[in-house]
This record gives sequence, C-alpha cells and structure tokens, in this order.
Amino acid sequence: MMHRRHFLRSAGVTLGLPFFESLGRAAAAPAPPSRFAFIYTPNGYCQSALLPRTLPAGLGPLPSTPTLGPLAQVKDHVTLITGLDRQFVPGTGVHAQCGSCWLSSSPPQESLDGGFPTNTTLDHILARQVGQETVLPSLELSTNDFADNKETKYYECISWYGPGYAANAEKNPRAVFQRLFGRGQGGPARSILDAVLDSARSLQKRLGGDDRAKLAEYLESVRATEQRIQRAEAAARRLRKPPLPEPAGIPEKRGDYLRLMADLFVHAFQNDLTRVATLMIDPERWDSPRMYHDLFDKPQNHHVLTHTSGTEAREKLVQIDRFHMEFYAHVVQRLSQSGLLESTTLVMGSGISDGDKHDYTDLQVLIAGGGWRRGHLHYEGRRPLANLWLTLAQSTGLPLERFADSTATLGELAG
Repeated sequence: MMHRRHFLRSAGVTLGLPFFESLGRAAAAPAPPSRFAFIYTPNGYCQSALLPRTLPAGLGPLPSTPTLGPLAQVKDHVTLITGLDRQFVPGTGVHAQCGSCWLSSSPPQESLDGGFPTNTTLDHILARQVGQETVLPSLELSTNDFADNKETKYYECISWYGPGYAANAEKNPRAVFQRLFGRGQGGPARSILDAVLDSARSLQKRLGGDDRAKLAEYLESVRATEQRIQRAEAAARRLRKPPLPEPAGIPEKRGDYLRLMADLFVHAFQNDLTRVATLMIDPERWDSPRMYHDLFDKPQNHHVLTHTSGTEAREKLVQIDRFHMEFYAHVVQRLSQSGLLESTTLVMGSGISDGDKHDYTDLQVLIAGGGWRRGHLHYEGRRPLANLWLTLAQSTGLPLERFADSTATLGELAG
C-alpha cells in the first residue's frame, strides 16, 4: 500500500495534503474469488431429532437438537434453512429424482430426459461464471465405494452437464489427487491452435455460412482447451510440491474416506485449481449395507432404516445423521483454518426431508461461509428450493432472473 507520507516524501513535499482516493483504490487488495461446494446426503433425515417441534418463522438462532449437536462448535459460521420445497414429477422413481434433480435447473414441468426433469445443474452454471480462469471448471466427487451397480446414474449423480448427461463423479482419492496435482510430461512445442489453423483457413473458404460458424466454434473450443492446459502447466510450476501426500486409494474407515475427499477439494480451492465442487456422500436408495466405523459393529442399510419403525432404527438413523453433521462441521473448520470460509459457500442437504414418507416438502439445507446471515431461517409459507439456488447464482453477478421454478431470491439470507 502506498502510504500518504511515503507519497509526500517521494515528491519532496512537507505540507499536509488531502487523502487521494485513487491511491487508496490502487492499493486495495482484490476481493477473493467466490467458491462453492455442495455436499449431498441421501434418504433425508430423521425429522424428530433434527428439528424442534415448533419452528418460528423468520431468522432465529440455530436450534439445539440431537442431530444438530455437532454443529455447536461452528454455529457462528452456519445457517440452517427450512421450509423449502421441490416438486416431484410423477412417472419416475421417487428416490431417483432426489439427487439427480437436487441442483437441477429444469422447471418441474420440463421432462427433457425421458421422464426426468434433469438439466444443467447449478454447479456447472456457477462454474461458467467463477471457474473460467481455473485449471478445472468444476470438480465432481463421490464417496460411493459400493462395488455393485444396483441402481442407475439417477441415484448416484447430483451433477449434470445437461438433460441426460451426468457428470460422473470420481470416487478414488488417488485418482483425484493425480488429476489435481499430477505432473505432466510437458506440452507440445507448438500451440494446438496453430497446428490446425492452416488447414482451417483453407477449409473455411469452401464452407457455407453455417459450417463456418461451426468451425469458428470448434476453434474457440480448441483455444479454451489449450488455455486450460497452459493453466495446468503454470499451476504445476507454481505448486512444485503437492500440498499433501498422494493417497494409496480408498481409506478403510468411512470417516477417513469422507475427510480425505473433502481435504482434496479444500486444497484444490486453496491452490485455485477449481472454484466449484460437488461431493455425493452416498447414492439414493442403494440397498447395500454400509459400514459406519466407530458407530456400529456391523454394516447398516441406511435406506431400509428410514422405513423401519421402532426405537432401535430411529437411534441408528440419528447416529448416522450426526455422523454426517460431524463431517460437515469438519469441512467448515478446514475452510476456516485455510482462510477460505468467507469466500466459500459450503452447502449440505438432501433431496427429500423424510426418508420414510418420501417427502419433497420442507427440505432442510445447511449453508456455511460465503458471508450469508447466520442462524436458522425458516419459511412457514414455504418457498421453492430453486429460490435458494437463484440467490447463490445472483451472488456471483450472474444476470439470472429465474432458476427452474424459482419465484424470487431469499433476501433474508443476504448478510
């Protein structure tokens, strides 16, 4: 920063002068880029342990409940939003739409993918706005290590490029590490664009107007690819040494697996390799028992538990929900320790509220960081979930007036 006294001394002037705003503006540090991470938990939450019986409308303190207990240590950074709805489109499985359409930009009446209202999801819309200068526009992760493929992509993909085109998530931490921090063997001596330009110029003379436009679009995509390569090479030179050891593979313990994947996207944010990430903790429905280490002595079927009555099943569901809340609190702390929390919006939620009733109404969403207001924001008259997604999109400067079936932004959320 150029201090006024330094400016006066360098100019040989000893009398007082007014503060020059232009010097202050020139010295101001640039605002950090916006970052977004979305964590998805399947099959809803045990509602009786998640929320108190009465929920006052508006903004209040974060409730103290058995499920939310692990968030006490980060409550000053967290917002719980309740009373958000999505519309289920009949004709497809109730669980299949939970995750695949959680971040979707399709209005419910648009079934562009067979009977599914899938479309470009919010993470990719945000990536086009905030991820143009990073090595990776976005990073799609999953901690679904089930070897059996009992369900379709609609149950295990929350990130979609467009209707029917899922962004398949990487499940192996080692592969993620190599993608982020791996060393290439050096790029080509000539520009990729230069290599095709001569042929393109001669070809262009023989093409009609529509084909020339297609060729120009192709060349632009080649240039964009080349720029990504150049950024990756620059990042490799800048990093020199990866910020963490290369993982051997998928950790044995469930908690270690989740935390390692979160650490990978936090490091990617720290090194500006990407600014948008999604993490699917587990797929919807998928009736395969899951081992929750240090919680139970044998694997548990989360989906079946949501449809099982009795105290034992309820207590197990609450333990699993708390396990996910502890993980969320860990990620909040990691972002805070890295100095990234205020510039990162960290979201966690599920596509249904009650896993037994398959209820698409009164969804609960957690948000940390990002400069949003803190506490518990409850909408008694209900709001579309898309209102929240529109609010996040507009915070980046995107000139969107609507997102899916949104009706307005959540003005109460803005800090």
